[in-house]
Amino acid sequence: MDTGNYYVFGVGSGADDLQYIGWTEKSPGQEPQQIYSDLAGSGRDDVARWVAQALDSGAIDIFEIETARSAEDARESAQFWGDYYRWLGLDVKAVLS
Repeated sequence: MDTGNYYVFGVGSGADDLQYIGWTEKSPGQEPQQIYSDLAGSGRDDVARWVAQALDSGAIDIFEIETARSAEDARESAQFWGDYYRWLGLDVKAVLS
């Protein structure tokens, strides 16, 4: 079982625009540019396109939702939070794990 820190995070361009929820071993507060780069190279054209446009316009923000102890917990948490934010009415376009 993994024992590292995993970060569940959201990316959007404002309080009402949450485009993506995912998880990583990188700290969203300390390594946002690396996370953006990872998303741009994720192989998901919709996510890569949105990240590139948001970076070009300067309208991108990342926030930490929670930490998890294992990759499995982080995947489950990202899915939970994606479902939760959709339930609240936000149009989360992608939940990748």
